[in-house]
Amino acid sequence: MSLPDPDQDPPPRHVVWLTFPAFSHLKATLAMVEELLRRGHRVSYLVADRLADVARETGARVVPYRSTFPASLSPPPSATTMLVEFLRESFAPLEAALACAEADPPDLVVHDALASDVAVALGRRYGVPTVRTYAGFGTNGQVPLNGTEPEPESEPVDPTDPRLAELVAELTGRVAAAGAADLFDGGPASGDDAALNISFVTRAFQVRGDTFGDDYLFAGPCLRPADLAGEWSPPAGAGPVLLVSLGTTVNQRPDFFRSCARAFAGTPWHVVMTLGRSTDPAELGPLPPNVEAHRWVPHLAVLRHAAAFVCQGGTGSLMEAMYEGVPVVVVPQQSDQYAIARQVVELGVGRSIRPEALDLDTLRAAVEAVAADPDARRRAQQLGRSVRESGGPVAVADRLAQLLADREPPAPPPPAIVPG
Repeated sequence: MSLPDPDQDPPPRHVVWLTFPAFSHLKATLAMVEELLRRGHRVSYLVADRLADVARETGARVVPYRSTFPASLSPPPSATTMLVEFLRESFAPLEAALACAEADPPDLVVHDALASDVAVALGRRYGVPTVRTYAGFGTNGQVPLNGTEPEPESEPVDPTDPRLAELVAELTGRVAAAGAADLFDGGPASGDDAALNISFVTRAFQVRGDTFGDDYLFAGPCLRPADLAGEWSPPAGAGPVLLVSLGTTVNQRPDFFRSCARAFAGTPWHVVMTLGRSTDPAELGPLPPNVEAHRWVPHLAVLRHAAAFVCQGGTGSLMEAMYEGVPVVVVPQQSDQYAIARQVVELGVGRSIRPEALDLDTLRAAVEAVAADPDARRRAQQLGRSVRESGGPVAVADRLAQLLADREPPAPPPPAIVPG
């Protein structure tokens, strides 16, 4: 019997990974899951049914669950409606996750910050650490979730709304039926006891990044080779390139894209608009010859040629813009994006326009200003270096390996020496 080799790779472990049903949230995790699989670990990927095919591309074991969370938030619903949807979604994978873990107990549970409840319950049941991921800004005692308090004029949650009481009763019964009531004795789980937090922005972009300790890994956008492999080139003789997108969640805004087309009609700009999967370019009607519209074009391929980028302020979009050193104009569509827009302005890498202040002249002037500002370009390039050097999925896998190593079973004792 040979002694264990201390230089040998640790045995494969089982990671249960719970996601949130927004493409931007899932996309950021794909490369990390692939890296864990490459290292020989098993990953059970709890994914909303409508995104299961995307998750399967990684090669992980996909455990789909039924999600009722809206695929699009256009127009943005009320704060109370959003709270109900988020709470219901946080428990949506309950039965699938419990069955998955019972069949193959986890060594580690990773979860989106918006999917804490079931993940923390699994951690409690199996006595394993949990890791929390943030698609946007990280949060600590000095930085609230999404980097800011809600906008002052935003509608507050109505605590008397009967839907809240109905949902509590619904979830209480569901947890009891699943035999998991003991895991929620302290109420819904917040995930505040996570052993590690992972943010998909860089520390240089994070609000008050210097206030975060070693329990936070700012991994950047965790790009995959496929993200870098797309191709796009401007037509011959085209002027400066402008990319326009509203991301993947609040993008059903054909009126917005028509306005962008009108704003740059007859200008030297060559405009590339990505509308999202739900909007047919034909819905926009005839477009000026210097404007092209697509459901999707690889953003990095366009940004390599771009002088500016108009977007909603999603962190995935912004990290891609910084990766290529492109200044931005942010037109926020959701409350968290106002915080991101403020950070863009604070860091000097772009401008922000509130939706109610948007008109053709304002948009065109903002784009021309950031494109002509050498300091904005220089600062965007500086942030781009932080994105390229952030470590990405390899850094994430290394930190997760440390957590898994802490749970390694003790080495077997040396064989007894039998007198000859």
